[in-house]
Amino acid sequence: MCGRVVTSSTPEELAEYLGADEIVATLDGPDHNVPPTRPLPLVWEKSGDSKGSRKLGIARWGLVPSWAKDPSVGNRMFNARAETVTEKPSFRSAFKRRRCLVPVDGFYEWGPAVPGSAGNKQPWLVRRADGDPLVLAGLWESRSEEDSGTLRTCTVITVDANEDMAPIHHRMPALLPPSGWDAWLDPSSDRLKFVEALLFPAPTGLLIRHPVDRRVGNPRNKGAGLLEPVEVGAVVEDPPLWPEESR
Repeated sequence: MCGRVVTSSTPEELAEYLGADEIVATLDGPDHNVPPTRPLPLVWEKSGDSKGSRKLGIARWGLVPSWAKDPSVGNRMFNARAETVTEKPSFRSAFKRRRCLVPVDGFYEWGPAVPGSAGNKQPWLVRRADGDPLVLAGLWESRSEEDSGTLRTCTVITVDANEDMAPIHHRMPALLPPSGWDAWLDPSSDRLKFVEALLFPAPTGLLIRHPVDRRVGNPRNKGAGLLEPVEVGAVVEDPPLWPEESR
């Protein structure tokens, strides 16, 4: 599952890191507690663009399939399982032609309760050990809305947890190495089996994690202080709003 992320890198930093040729939209600023239905940064290539032309923009987190009549269906489409992404009607069309990179600076995962937590799950912040952004495998869709113009939405693909993540959860977002970005983004590629093969657990040791305050469970809580490590089992007075359980 991936249901809460950190977006703190600037658009310029992301464009340089991901080799984006054009910045078409940006977030309002850093957000250290981003839930589904809020905007995420993403990089994509569009059919008909010159080869390798990458755009950096934003999309609402929660994929709205092109056939969906009600955009609110995207509220529960914020993750897609790698094992079924090529088969499910909600995702298979986007997987063929609308793949994207979703760069984030970390994500939160809720692990088992620990001593002193009164039975509540313990949140952990997960980041790359080298400090680089995490580049998540994603899909995007776009549709016209009468009131708001173009609505771009996205989802994050998940895979089985690697050894870094297994102690706290059985799933993790699919992370793409730079060597796989070209193939993943190419909307003209018909080598879907090759593209699908890019979806595997990250190498052991790539990620680090530490426990954080349970205030991150409430998406209204913001600020870089949410990233600070806490003593496992620390109890806070602010009652959390836990994210949805893994599907």
